[in-house]
Amino acid sequence: MMEHLLKKLKANNINGYFVKNSEEAKELALGLIPRNSVVGMGNSLTLRETNIFKYLTAGDYQIINQFEPGIKPEENLRRRRESLLSDVYFTGANAISRNGEIINIDGKGNRVAAMMFGPQKVVIVAGKNKIVDDEEEAWERLKMHAALALAKKLGRNTPCAKTGTCTDCASAERICRCYTVIKGQMPADKDRIHVIIVNENLGI
Repeated sequence: MMEHLLKKLKANNINGYFVKNSEEAKELALGLIPRNSVVGMGNSLTLRETNIFKYLTAGDYQIINQFEPGIKPEENLRRRRESLLSDVYFTGANAISRNGEIINIDGKGNRVAAMMFGPQKVVIVAGKNKIVDDEEEAWERLKMHAALALAKKLGRNTPCAKTGTCTDCASAERICRCYTVIKGQMPADKDRIHVIIVNENLGI
């Protein structure tokens, strides 16, 4: 199954890797950063669970850290925008289909925007639990599990956080506003997106 997925990613002009554990994922991910690169990050529980976030923010990297404690909302937004022009952008994925599609739900949209265009290189780290059969299963997983679990974790006042069921609500605190599918890249961009799949259950 994994060999098939990696072949599909390659056919979609996306670089795919399969590693045994979080430590291997961290070593591979950090090794993809060229020297003197400016690094941006999207919000990702997987990056934290693999300690990649920790090493990026504590290491000798030029980090655009939108998660720095104490910064004002205006500065947070400025850094999110700046990350769209970073050399390397790190994030997770909500789902990856067996056909090599990368499927995401996002709130503000900066994370998925960076995946699609802007940063010179994108490094996506995902646990094996993010693999789904197809796009239909991805949306089912994201809407009925991942998005509502995250809303509850963040303490959002949304119907799904209270009931555990997506109602496609109009809540002001809704976190699933941008739906994207990356089916592949142009041939000229074949070295841009790197997907590291970890043989562990990571994230939500």
